[in-house]
Amino acid sequence: MLRVLFSVYVWLLIIVVTLINAPLFVVIWLLTVLFDKKLHILNYFANFWGSEFTVLVPGWKIEVIGKEKLKINNSNIIVANHQSQEDILLMYRLGVPFRWVSKAEVFRIPVYGWLMHLKGDIKLKRSSKSSIIKMMIDSEKVLSKGCSITIFPEGTRSKTNELGKFKEGAFLLAQKAKTSLVPVVIYGTGNKFFSSNFFFKGKHKVTIKILDEIPFKEFEYMETRELANKVREQIKTELDQLKLT
Repeated sequence: MLRVLFSVYVWLLIIVVTLINAPLFVVIWLLTVLFDKKLHILNYFANFWGSEFTVLVPGWKIEVIGKEKLKINNSNIIVANHQSQEDILLMYRLGVPFRWVSKAEVFRIPVYGWLMHLKGDIKLKRSSKSSIIKMMIDSEKVLSKGCSITIFPEGTRSKTNELGKFKEGAFLLAQKAKTSLVPVVIYGTGNKFFSSNFFFKGKHKVTIKILDEIPFKEFEYMETRELANKVREQIKTELDQLKLT
């Protein structure tokens, strides 16, 4: 019974917060799009909106470590492990404006997908070579403006709670755009967002740890696969340490 009541509360929260913030999102875009070329103001509002859920849901305790390592005006590629839908909300707790590289299906979600277009998020159809090329071009343009991009290099959520193989796209992009990488570790989500059907799981603690920036000069001459494996190993090491705490 408690799980049902908790899930009803979360769904009502999602509906109410969306009904309030979606019109504000559009208004902010209309008021700022002509002078805020980086869309920083809109992306800050997106951070506020996404963070509301993790703040207002009782029992969800979020700890962010190393937030000071992210610089607002730097264009970085932020790469994080991915185990749950909750990870998407958690990334808004980083506190810096960023654009998602997200699969094309997400852009078709009513309201949310439409607002992703306004926010400047980047669409990717993974089965299409032309879409991958366009994603790389669009991402380089965003990075050249001084904006950051966030990518889950596993490509999809891990179904085993184990860290999956990292695809090379994010790392190839970093090399082509000559920009730095910032690894982010998310621990504690697993399959915690939904317990079954549309019921949410309750009390749990999540740790988000921002690792040291990896400057372009450190991987300029590395093979892309070697770079992907190196970053994956860094994240895995941190995950293993967090499991022991």
